[in-house]
Amino acid sequence: MCPRTSQQFESIRQEKTKLILDTALELFAEKGYHQTSISDITRKAGISKGLLYNYFESKDEVLRNIIQIGYNAAYDNLDLNGDHSLAKEEFVHFLRITFQSVRENPRFWKLYSALVMQPEIQDMVMAEYSGKAQDIQKLFLDFIKISGSIAPESDLIAISSIIKGAHLILITAPDYFPAGQFEETIIDACFRLIQKNSPCPPDSTDEH
Repeated sequence: MCPRTSQQFESIRQEKTKLILDTALELFAEKGYHQTSISDITRKAGISKGLLYNYFESKDEVLRNIIQIGYNAAYDNLDLNGDHSLAKEEFVHFLRITFQSVRENPRFWKLYSALVMQPEIQDMVMAEYSGKAQDIQKLFLDFIKISGSIAPESDLIAISSIIKGAHLILITAPDYFPAGQFEETIIDACFRLIQKNSPCPPDSTDEH
């Protein structure tokens, strides 16, 4: 039998890592993080504890990897050119990519949402990601401002609520609205909200 190649070892590593993370996410979401043991994860995944510890040092590290995957999936598509500002095309791209991710992985996002709603997990997320969250919030707020809003803080709250509500619909009923049409409706709603709160252009019929 030929020895495995480095590519085969990497493929196995990725497969086992995904198995552990997927299994842990399901258990963390259903039972709670603190109520789930390493033994629960390895038993459900059909692997040994030794194999799990080959990839992760602890249950905490498993959790941090899960949170990082979800966070990165949501926000890695922001500020693609790295100039610390959002253009309209980047904002629209971010929305379309995140909607696509939720449509393609509704089970992951349903479990992930259940996990991050646990109070102790929220505390951990805030401790580790509060700085990055503030940077992201500023990106959105600055974008809303340069788009002409006269009430950017209020528009940020409203737009964030629209996007989160859209994600919830896609998580719980991914086939209820046609793909594409739903996404475009949400994008249009965000821009209509900004435009509604933008200064009105001068009436060309006014006499000067």
